Amino acid sequence: MDPLLKVVNLSRHFGGLKAVQEIFFQLEKGTILGLIGPNGAGKTTTFNMISGVYKPTSGEIFFKGKRSDGLPPHSIASLGIGRTFQIVRPLASLSVLDNVIAALGVTFYPGFFARWENRNRKKTLEGAMSILEQVDLANRADSKAGMLPLGELRRLEIARALALDPELLLLDESFSGLRHEEIDRLSSLVRAIRDSGTGILLIEHNMKVAMSLSENMVVLDHGMMIAEGPPDVVRKNPAVIEAYLGKAGVEHAS
Repeated sequence: MDPLLKVVNLSRHFGGLKAVQEIFFQLEKGTILGLIGPNGAGKTTTFNMISGVYKPTSGEIFFKGKRSDGLPPHSIASLGIGRTFQIVRPLASLSVLDNVIAALGVTFYPGFFARWENRNRKKTLEGAMSILEQVDLANRADSKAGMLPLGELRRLEIARALALDPELLLLDESFSGLRHEEIDRLSSLVRAIRDSGTGILLIEHNMKVAMSLSENMVVLDHGMMIAEGPPDVVRKNPAVIEAYLGKAGVEHAS
C-alpha cells in the first residue's frame, strides 16, 4: 500500500539560494511526522511545495500514490490536503462560525457568492458547528474572529483546515506563542485528529512539543536533511545537536 505522502529528492532553488536540497521522507495515514530544524532550514519552503504554493525545482511529491507536485493550491486542497499558517489571518470582521462556513464553502458550493447566498443551509451550519465542537470553539461561534485570543485563533485556524475534510493536515508552528495550558489543550486536539485517521505533518520550534507529538521526525539544516527517525533517536544525533547548539555546544555537551 502506498504511503499517504511521499517526498522524493525534493529541491527548491531561488536563484543561487538552495532553500531545500534533495530531501526525502514519507508519512503514513494516522501518524504524526515532525519536520524540525533551526530558522532558515527550509521547513516552510517544504510545506509550500507540498501545498502547491511553490513548484519544486526538482524531485517529486506523491499523495496517496499519485503525483501532486506542481499542482496549484486549490487543486492540492481538493485532493485532501489542508494546512495552517504560522501567522494566523482569520476573516477578522466575521464570526467564528462564518469563518468555518467560508472554508466549508470550498466543498459545498462552486463559487464564493453562491456559498454566501446559501450560508443558512442546514447542512452547512451543522457541518460548521460540528467542526467547532471538535476544536472546542462551539461556545465562541458568534464571536468576532478578530477578537479571539491567540490560543483560540490557533484552534480556529485548524478548524478552517478541517473544513476541507483533509486526509493530510500540515501544521505550521501551531503552538507558537501559547501558554503551557494552551499547549496541552492543543496537543490533545492534534492527537485526536491523528486518532481519527488523518496524517499530520508538523513544523514546530518547541522541541518538547515536537518530540512528544511526533512518532517520527525529519531534521533539516540549511536546506539539507541531516537526520530522520523516532524522537529518541533524533534527539541524540550529534548532527542535530550541532545544528541547534553549534559545534561549541556539542563539545560542551560531550
